[in-house]
Amino acid sequence: MGAANLIIDAINKTIKALCGEIQEQAAPDLEWRRLSEDRLWHELAVCMFSSQMLYETALGAANRVYEQGLLSFNNWLAHGPSYENSLIAALSEPLSINVHGVNREARPRFKNRLASLLNRTMSEMNACNISLHELLDSSLSEHQAREQLMEQVWGFGPKQASLFLRRIGYCTELAVLDTHLLDYLKLALEMDIKPSALSNLSSYKNMESQFQTIANDFGYPVGCVDLATWITMRVAKRDFL
Repeated sequence: MGAANLIIDAINKTIKALCGEIQEQAAPDLEWRRLSEDRLWHELAVCMFSSQMLYETALGAANRVYEQGLLSFNNWLAHGPSYENSLIAALSEPLSINVHGVNREARPRFKNRLASLLNRTMSEMNACNISLHELLDSSLSEHQAREQLMEQVWGFGPKQASLFLRRIGYCTELAVLDTHLLDYLKLALEMDIKPSALSNLSSYKNMESQFQTIANDFGYPVGCVDLATWITMRVAKRDFL
């Protein structure tokens, strides 16, 4: 067996072992209906920010704007034209984050763009007179919910919308096809897919269907397999790939 095959075999074994651990240790899913509107906006911010920066930085940035009350729709109305500047100010200060067990400071990237995306999304939802709870409740399926989020949330493509629905406990069968999963597909199956190709929903759904087959081969749900793959590839790329 060649070196490349040994690496792939080790990665697949790690993914399968992690799937077992994830299934055993999984906490009860969040129930999105029980989350406050502000908490839903917090999860939305995590997903929006994580497309532009390291996950730990995105989570820290979302936590900060949440703690400062900037993800409250009422506060958006109260701030008026100064809302976007308040977001930029909150995102300008360094964050204390922990990455792979190492504490460090980080500054969110593209703070002006992220502030603009959040502000425009708040404005769009206000213009449509709909809350996140109402948007989700009106959807007849996870696929329709994803499409509605892509239409209403600035900066949301299929990946971000799928991640949001996963994080709030809306569903577990939509794949979150990020760069780590694409790197796995390239390594294991020689599928060279550019992230930009998945900004189109039709292309994304086609690849999602193929990933469903991979998840079936592992014997675990899509949500479990893509999380295990994300963890495995993140460590593998850092340590030996």
